Amino acid sequence: MSKQHPILIGTAAFGVAVGLLAGCSASPEENVSDACAASDAFAAALQNFRQTLTPDATLDEIRAAREEVSNTYNDLKGAAANVAKDRTDELASATDEFKAAVDAIPDDATVPQAVDSLKNEAAKVDTARQGVASELNC
Repeated sequence: MSKQHPILIGTAAFGVAVGLLAGCSASPEENVSDACAASDAFAAALQNFRQTLTPDATLDEIRAAREEVSNTYNDLKGAAANVAKDRTDELASATDEFKAAVDAIPDDATVPQAVDSLKNEAAKVDTARQGVASELNC
């Protein structure tokens, strides 16, 4: 008779459990669908940011719109992590530059002074987002 080794049995049981749990995860199609939805939400936040950039906007309004861009970017980053790695790296860089540009606005600056620069930064982020959406075939 062969003697069963508890370590091997435990390891095999763990492997089966992991396999079963992995089977419950989202399918590649669902991952792409989630990433595309997150990309659409990010695009809407960028559009809202651009619409906020008027001479009448307050710095608080601009910063609130920036926060929405940041939040939707984080959602997109998580959703697209496994389906478009190269494009998400490009998007991360553009988004970091965008956040830095908004954060660099001095509290005593007037909005018209910052509007053109911020529009350019938002456009760069949107171009990178379009690259992710294209990679995902959204």
